[in-house]
Amino acid sequence: MKAPRTYFSTQLRTGPTAVRRRLKHLFTAPRRPGIFPLICILILVGLLGCLVACKTDPGQSSPAPSASGAVQPPENSAAMGQIGEGVDVPDAVLSAARAYVQEQYDYWSANTGAMAVVDGEEIMLGEPAEYDDWRIRSIGLAHHYDGLEGVPLDVYLLDYRLHTTTPDRVVLAGGMELDEEGWLLPTYPGSTYLIFDVSGTQPVCLFSTMINDCAPGSELFTQTIRSPLQWALFQDEAEAAALDFLRAQHPGQQVQLSALTFQQEVSAPARTVCGVYEAHYELDMDGEWVSMPLDLADGENYYLVLAYTGEGREILGGFSARPGAYSRQAEALAWGVPDLDFALLWQSGGWYGLGGSAYGLTAILGEPEITDISEGAVSYQPGDRWERRSWPDFTLECYVSPEGASSIWTMETTNTGFRTGRGILIGASTREDVLRAYPAAAEVPAWGLEGDYLWVGPDEGEFGFHLFFFFDGGDTVSRIQLTDYFN
Repeated sequence: MKAPRTYFSTQLRTGPTAVRRRLKHLFTAPRRPGIFPLICILILVGLLGCLVACKTDPGQSSPAPSASGAVQPPENSAAMGQIGEGVDVPDAVLSAARAYVQEQYDYWSANTGAMAVVDGEEIMLGEPAEYDDWRIRSIGLAHHYDGLEGVPLDVYLLDYRLHTTTPDRVVLAGGMELDEEGWLLPTYPGSTYLIFDVSGTQPVCLFSTMINDCAPGSELFTQTIRSPLQWALFQDEAEAAALDFLRAQHPGQQVQLSALTFQQEVSAPARTVCGVYEAHYELDMDGEWVSMPLDLADGENYYLVLAYTGEGREILGGFSARPGAYSRQAEALAWGVPDLDFALLWQSGGWYGLGGSAYGLTAILGEPEITDISEGAVSYQPGDRWERRSWPDFTLECYVSPEGASSIWTMETTNTGFRTGRGILIGASTREDVLRAYPAAAEVPAWGLEGDYLWVGPDEGEFGFHLFFFFDGGDTVSRIQLTDYFN
């Protein structure tokens, strides 16, 4: 591609055989259960700089390398930066470290790191502190892998600080440290690592990671970096998929990808793996390259969700969000659910909701009883149908295309293994819990439904997605219903 490669990009060019090997590794590597944190209203969901033990760093946007391949800090940087005495590492390593710390400086200058979910949207809490400098205190080789996923790696431990002129606005959490002179460590001490491919003539930084409470070379550390390493080895394929997607979004226009940075893996349906990438791209407008998208708000980045299956790769979609506030949108794309507020999360992972696919429910609940309910229903194309699929404690109705693809129209359940995206549990959550999680929930009857319930959706009588919580004579949620009322 025309645009320069980022230091998160691998320089490997190993052909179709290696690609097949990488795919095999990615799909056969051990995967943790897809249990994602329950998101509750007005609950603090993260401080980006303070990660728990053995969690990889999503990272921020990445700078471009010089002609020699070494990463250079962004031009016109607001912070000049300081390098501690005694730092003695290869130029490419120091250059990548400088770029990484500059990214942290840029991030914290625009973000507080504190996020909350309000009415289903992730928002930033508070006002960012102001910063005027950064410092690399030390960086040194912490471990060498002779061949992890077939690649020799060097792991460098980085110690850095950011200087704030408004320490009163810094929200400290976890292992963050702020001294009397205003120097901030925005993460746990001794937890920031840069991972380099050292198979060539000079180190190439593949990704960064924040790992606490386990040492480089340990089994836990090794397993933690294995997944982002596998994604790093897919960089060429990811860039090709991203360009295909962006060209389809802008037909007839020249597109160049200036940076594509892997952020994290998200849960996905069976036989699929999905990753989130931060993307920076440009369009040729009358001979001038213009950064896109044009409607990005201050502090937002553009993200793509890439899905790999055994048959290939595909960008599922793109969206704009603040760093660290993209999880819900990425999850929705990965599972093909338009809105996670109108979906249910299975206890061991997996979203099933209105407009999404019914595929996968059989693996959870067993074989359903299927009833054709097409009579009197709308037909959109020859050979399509409507079905009711029933289990003892779960019922859904869905549209089925002639090719067999399903789209859920309504679902109702008393199964306690499902919960909403805001943490409401059948058999455990109370009426008060529902109102706390869904302040806009209404108790006036809607759509002719009888019983004792609260509901969430468009104004009464308007078409769209609706979520109902039934209490059936008590004060505890006994069943949940989701319905797409459409004209």
